[in-house]
Amino acid sequence: MQTKNSKNPDTKRSIWPKLITITLILLIAILAVSLLPRGFSEDTSLIGQGANVLALVHDNNILQSGETMVAMNEVRDEYAERLEFIVVDIKTPAGKVITDRYSLQPAALVFFSANGEILQTQYAPQTGESLRQELNRIFQY
Repeated sequence: MQTKNSKNPDTKRSIWPKLITITLILLIAILAVSLLPRGFSEDTSLIGQGANVLALVHDNNILQSGETMVAMNEVRDEYAERLEFIVVDIKTPAGKVITDRYSLQPAALVFFSANGEILQTQYAPQTGESLRQELNRIFQY
């Protein structure tokens, strides 16, 4: 008696469902990455290079640093064309150079002129609105 093999190797399945699935997964991944918040530059060489700079001396262990970063992010789009936003991480060599050069402590918010001169340093907690007022006052926007 002959037995029939239920699996027929000659049957071809369409590749389209796999391609569509892979394409959808890639599109969702790209969309998810595009929705992530933008980070701040850590390029301290921007200080004194012709643009005003707002620098946060950041320490992950200090809550105020995180709160100030939220305030900076809130106003960043309004001032992005007129001002560079940077984070000076005290735990990196470049950050250590800046904090030593200007005698800055963690959680300092430093307003640099276009030529690199410190216009003001603040250690008080900031909100988006208070930061907006300070930027307008100090840089005369």
